[in-house]
Amino acid sequence: MARKKLSFNEIMKFADQYGVKDNVLFVSAADRYAEQMKLIGEIQKSLGEGLLMETVGSMGQKKVEANPLVMQLPKYNEVANKTLGVMLDIVEKIGAPAAQDDDLDEFRA
Repeated sequence: MARKKLSFNEIMKFADQYGVKDNVLFVSAADRYAEQMKLIGEIQKSLGEGLLMETVGSMGQKKVEANPLVMQLPKYNEVANKTLGVMLDIVEKIGAPAAQDDDLDEFRA
């Protein structure tokens, strides 16, 4: 069975329940995720101004091109999703075991 997707807030809740919310590895991953989301927001804001941009070539000619950020957004989204996966792994591997049939069971592969 494929692993269900968890949101940042859900992972933070599990981190608190499993006692890893203050773990240095978890905090580092959470900080990294926050920075990635900030970058994604900046990219989206820039793309909101238009998908096309005018550039000037070496000979002074003007051309209209696709904004290069269009290709970067999926990459940043993928990295942010992987960071969430790392956070969940830290909760599962370092956190104290919860009682049987805990809420995290349904998200395990």
